[in-house]
Amino acid sequence: VVHAFPSVLKTGHDFNPNFVRTENVTVYDLKGISRSQITSDTFEVIKAGNQVMSSFPETLHCLLIMNAPSWFGLIWSVAKKLIDPRTASKIEVFTSAKSGDKRMNELIDKSQIPSNYGGDGPSLAEAAAGGSTGPSGSRSKMVVLNELLTLTKKKSEMSHDFELEAGQQMTLSVYTRCKTGASAELLRSDGGSMMTKIDFVGDEENEPYSRTIGAVVGPGSFTVKLKLMSEPGVFLVLGTTGAN
Repeated sequence: VVHAFPSVLKTGHDFNPNFVRTENVTVYDLKGISRSQITSDTFEVIKAGNQVMSSFPETLHCLLIMNAPSWFGLIWSVAKKLIDPRTASKIEVFTSAKSGDKRMNELIDKSQIPSNYGGDGPSLAEAAAGGSTGPSGSRSKMVVLNELLTLTKKKSEMSHDFELEAGQQMTLSVYTRCKTGASAELLRSDGGSMMTKIDFVGDEENEPYSRTIGAVVGPGSFTVKLKLMSEPGVFLVLGTTGAN
């Protein structure tokens, strides 16, 4: 955000010479988050974020926390004490998706709201691809699959199905901090045949790393499946494809 401010300010000034300040509305969507994902690292990130926001106190208009699970109230009561009171007063928590969406539409123009939330703006995948551009400014990659899989000892195996259109190619990668890793399989759903299988582990405890699972070409239906090696972990599966 800090690095984007100069260009945002210039754009605002070009549009309106009397423009002197900018504020942002930040949205955190907690849909799918589990209590086990809230660790001491979470509070360290909150502390670091508070330091940044305290340095730019007038740039945050408000922060919306969407789809907060029922247990989030306890976490928020602790986290709130780590945040500057002025900043905390600008944070709104919504457990109801309907209420959160309504508030978002009150604060943000529909053209700026991602299509995932009923707006007219680009989807989250398209927005995520915006930072990856070639020399001419065209997008070189687009995120077309974004799936978070939380594996536990009780639920040590999870899968995600997806489809590709004719000629569409996707490269799948997995991101995690789980040192003991997992086994990843890429299968063709319509025929059940396995295309790729890899076992991956990390080098150091709690250090993030990524591994490439494999690439597929459409048309067809496919399944990516993860199975724990040992310890529980959270795994982000991303699928990227070239874009014009």
